[in-house]
Amino acid sequence: DKPTKEAFLHQCVYCNRRAANAVVHLHSTHAVALSILPEINRADALPPLTAYYVMRVGRLPIVDYFPPGDVRLAAAVQRKISHAHAVLLANHGPVVSGKSLLDAQYAAEELEETAKLYLLVRGLKVSSLTQAQVDELSRG
Repeated sequence: DKPTKEAFLHQCVYCNRRAANAVVHLHSTHAVALSILPEINRADALPPLTAYYVMRVGRLPIVDYFPPGDVRLAAAVQRKISHAHAVLLANHGPVVSGKSLLDAQYAAEELEETAKLYLLVRGLKVSSLTQAQVDELSRG
């Protein structure tokens, strides 16, 4: 099969994340739902709800919307992906990198499940991990 019209997304991740050996791009339901909420923090779309989310994904910046296949999307992803393992494309879905295909897959699954958790508890008081807890996980 010929490459997808969004192959440049994978290319710009590899160019900006030297440790990335795999990239997964999805249109997963809960992550896309998160990406269309106007009140979401554009610098980090999900709070640190679970340890595994923090360890596998960390931060999740949102990239502005561009139509699928639009090459301007590559420049927008490039600006955000060098500081994060994953980005969330507005009204589209996540792009997740990993040291291996399995790492990228697990991170993508953790992102989707955390987006689902966030949407389930949205509007309720939650106990996110503290910054000290996040820092400890990031060191480990």
